[in-house]
Order: sequence, then C-alpha cells, then structure tokens
Amino acid sequence: MKHHIVLYTFAVVATIIMMAGCTGSGNPKTTGTPIDIQAAADRVMELAADRPEQALQTIDSLRAEGMAAYETDWLRAKVYCQSLESTRLDSAIAICERLMLLDVARENREYRQDVLETLVNACRRSNDDERILRWAAELVTLFHQNGDETEALRSEAEMGVSLAHTGHLHEGLAKIDSVIAALDGKRKFNELDALLIALKRKVGLLSETGRYANIIPVAQSMLDRLADYEQHPADYHDGSYREPANEDRPGYIEFYRNRAYGYLAEAYARHSVEFRVESVEFATATDTARHYLALYEQSGYGQTQAGRHFIVPTLCLLGETAKMDSIFQDLDEARFRAYEQQMEIEREQDASARKNIVIGFCIFLILLVSGFAACILRQRSVLRRTNRVLVSQIAEAAALQQVQAPNSLTPDPSPKERGVCSSSADDTDSKSDHSPLLGRGGGGEASGVFASPSDLFRHMQSVILREQLYLDPAFDRQAAIRRFNISKERVGSAFAQSGDFSSISDFIRDCRLRHACDLLLNQPQMTVSEVAQQSGFIHASTFSTDFKNKYLITPTTYREANR
Repeated sequence: MKHHIVLYTFAVVATIIMMAGCTGSGNPKTTGTPIDIQAAADRVMELAADRPEQALQTIDSLRAEGMAAYETDWLRAKVYCQSLESTRLDSAIAICERLMLLDVARENREYRQDVLETLVNACRRSNDDERILRWAAELVTLFHQNGDETEALRSEAEMGVSLAHTGHLHEGLAKIDSVIAALDGKRKFNELDALLIALKRKVGLLSETGRYANIIPVAQSMLDRLADYEQHPADYHDGSYREPANEDRPGYIEFYRNRAYGYLAEAYARHSVEFRVESVEFATATDTARHYLALYEQSGYGQTQAGRHFIVPTLCLLGETAKMDSIFQDLDEARFRAYEQQMEIEREQDASARKNIVIGFCIFLILLVSGFAACILRQRSVLRRTNRVLVSQIAEAAALQQVQAPNSLTPDPSPKERGVCSSSADDTDSKSDHSPLLGRGGGGEASGVFASPSDLFRHMQSVILREQLYLDPAFDRQAAIRRFNISKERVGSAFAQSGDFSSISDFIRDCRLRHACDLLLNQPQMTVSEVAQQSGFIHASTFSTDFKNKYLITPTTYREANR
C-alpha cells in the first residue's frame, strides 16, 4: 500500500510540474491555427506604450499558443525598446544580435529587416553610435535590395547623426542634408514623414553644436511642409502604413508643428538678432521667442507633461522662473504619482502571486488527498476481494476436511486381526467410549492394540471429532494421553506420521479454528470473544493470533467478508 501511495504522489507532483511548465520554456502547445504575426505585433505594441509588463505577458501567451520562439523574441525586443531603462535596451540589443545569427534571419529577408529595424532603434535609444553605424549600413543595403528607397533614406539619416556623434560632424550633417534634399518636394506622406524625421535629426545636431541660427530655417521648413500637407492632404495620400487616418491627421500635424514652434522659441531665445515672422516685425529676438513660446503653450501638446518638459530650456533662457517652478513641481508630483502607481502595481502583483501560490497549494493538497483517498479505496477494494477469496478457500477446505475425515476412518479391526482376545478388545472399547473424559488412571487402549501409528491417528481423530473433545479448553496433549491411555511417544509418532499435522496440539488447534469459522458465519450475534470461548480457546487474543496465522486475516475481517 505504501508503495502505491508513493507512486501516486510522485505522479501528482510530476503532473503539477508539467502543468506549470506549459507556459515556460517547454515545447509550445500547438493549436493548429496559424497566428497572424503582424496583428500580434500590433496588439503587443499597443500594450507596450502604457502597460509594458502586460505586453510581455501577452508575448508569453503567444509563445504558449504556438508562435515560434524567434518571433516572440523579436516582439520582446520591440517592447524593451519602448523602455527608458538601459538594462532593457541592452537586453533588446542582445536579443536582436542573437536573432541575426539564426538561419531564419539569413534566409528570410523580411524577418531580417524587422530585426534590423528593431536593433537600430534600440541602439539609437541607448546612444550606441558604433552599433548604429554597423547595423544601419546593413539595413540601408537591405532596403535598397527591396526597392524601399524611402526607408533607406530614414536609416541614412540615423547614420548621419551617429557619424556626427563619433567625431565626423561635417560628414554627418552632409549625409542628413543629402537625405533632406532627396525627400524635399515629394508630396507623398511616407516621404513627408521621413523628411520631418530628418529635419528633427538635423535640429538635434545643430542644437548640440550650438548652431542655433541654423535651426531657424530648418524649423521654418518643417512649418511650411506641414502647412502644405494640412491644405492638400489628398495630394499626400499614398496608403502607407505610417499615414494617419483622417481623424488622426490633425494630431499628427499639431505634434510636429509644436515641435517646430519649440525649436524656433529656443533658437530665438539664444539668437540675439531681429527677425521678421509672418509679416510681424518684432523688436528683438526675445520677442520672437516669446511669440513662438506662446503658440507652443497654447497647443494641446504644450499642455502635456512631456510638452512642458521639452520647453524648459527656453523658459530658463527667457527668465520664466514661475513657469519653470510650476513645471518642476508638476514633474515632481507626476514622478510621485508614477511611483505610487508603480508601488500599487507591485503590491497587486505580489498579492496576485500570493493568491496564485495559495490556490496552487490548495489544488496540490486536493489532488494529493484525492490521490491518497483513491489509493486507500483501491487498496480496501483489493483487500476485500482478497479476503473473499481467502474466506472461500477456508470454507472449501473446511468442507473438504469434514467430508474426508469420516471416510478416512477404517473400521476397527476385529479381535483376531488385532491379535488380542475379544474380551480384552470389548473391554477396551467399552472403556474408551464410555469412561469419563479426564481422570482415568487406566483401562484405555493398550499400547499394542493398533497395528500402526496411522491406525492410532485415525482412531484418535475419529473420537476427538465425534465427541468434540477440542471444545474443552483443558483438552490438550496430556489430556489426550490420559483419555486414550497411551504414552506421549505413541501420540507424537501417530500425529507426526499422519502427514497433515505436526502434533496433536496442532490438530486440536485446527479443530477449534474450523469450529470458530462455523460460528463466525452462522452465529452473527456472538462476539469474537464468545466465539473464541465456545471454540475451546482460553484467551480471545490467542484465538485471534492463531486465526490470523492460519488464514491470513482476522476473525472480524473473515466475518465481514461473508456478509
């Protein structure tokens, strides 16, 4: 029984481990339904903007549903790219560089392009210019091979920034200018979007190198192109995936227009010359800066936390300390709220984890208890079947002995056959059949009455069974010697050679146990102690021990098995 319980416990634990591993690194569960990679990527990236942890959990679910590991790893790298944490950006780079070594990246050009774009983006966010130059160059080549010239120009603009950051400023600006020249004048949205990105990258480099006067025409070019797009949106429609829907177009234009306002505000705040703007002549560059700052602050983007943070350097240059203090206070409050939200999320996650642990432990206990119960019930069922078989065998053996015992007795030999006088034989028979059970001093069968020990055994067996001498608790070997008036040696020899019993005590015990079996089955009102007493046993404990030793079950079990 213990063996079965141990096996069942092991099986339960193994099953739980396998269930827990279904969402881990084991073989994915295949659903037979192909997964739309692009739709899955869109869903994940929507979550990544505000709920990166949930996005990562979605990726794990996609892996469990059967999405290939190289696809889910790429999605994970894309989510990491949305983070500002250097550790996650480093992880994104490491994942992408590992994916670039896979066969699928060498054989599938589309997949290699996706990984390269993610890799370049992660390198840009982590300011790893050396890696940008390495991987962006390969990405440009791949775009050219695919005939996607606009995307190639986007990547070349990123390379221009990295060239400037690695000490090649003029080469970097020249590359960006070549990108701007290639895109300028093309009235397609994809080209417009790439142009705005390139103009932003140039403004960034000019700001880093203190060339603020050169920022003004670049920012003004952004405003001019946005105004043309706003007035003629149909001319720019190209159906590219980057093009916003009609309802999203105003937001797109406002974002880049306000960025241009911010660039102009800071450039004029740093530039000490007069400048004419929209037919309005300002006395100083500072007035011009305040003009663009007001336009910026009136916009929806200028009211956001990110928008206000973007304009802080300009406020500092213009001496707007009150606005700066308000922004910094709001930033501190926002950080505190973000910290509280993060702590709340972590508390919820901890509570959920504890709840899952408790639920899992309860399920484990239920399975374990159920296993033990099933094992015990099974063992009891097996034991009942075994007991019924034993009881049947016991009953059959008892019935067989009752049939064979009388038949095994041969008639007492005649006086002549025994070689003794008839009077002596008659006297012996008379004394053996009618004398009291105990206390005889003699007068029983003489030692020479029976020709062999087997004859003596059958005679004694017949008398003991017929008169039920075994029911007397005092009837033992010594009592038998006195009862049959023979020596203990002859008694021992008779039973030792009988083949069925090793001694007369063994025979008496067997008779008592068979009688007890009959009482247990046919006298249900009697207790086990009463059955023992009625069967010739002095102690009930001795009866139970002898019964179990012979039949392998207890008297109680024997009785229950026959109900």
